[in-house]
Amino acid sequence: MDYKFIAEDSKTKVYLSLVREFNEAEYEKYYLRKKREKMRKRILMIARIAKYTLPVLVTIILYLTISQRLYLKRGSYAIGSEFLFTGIVGIGTYLFLDWLIGGDEN
Repeated sequence: MDYKFIAEDSKTKVYLSLVREFNEAEYEKYYLRKKREKMRKRILMIARIAKYTLPVLVTIILYLTISQRLYLKRGSYAIGSEFLFTGIVGIGTYLFLDWLIGGDEN
């Protein structure tokens, strides 16, 4: 970096670095790059949260729906095959979202 000679007295010389001029086009590129990076991080965070919460919500809603219908059919809240079925659906939902979104290495 170049230094510009500013002033001199009997003992010291004062040198200051040159100040760059404000380049609006360069600033716009920098600002857009930062904005895109922030948006990318937000999207990745939402995707990671959805990857873990959606399978739980799907499993809970499916279990409550199936168990209510089976309660009307059986007359009791006995745990049967719906417990296994909703677990498999939850795991399948997680695996599908893991495949769709990708792993956590991003």
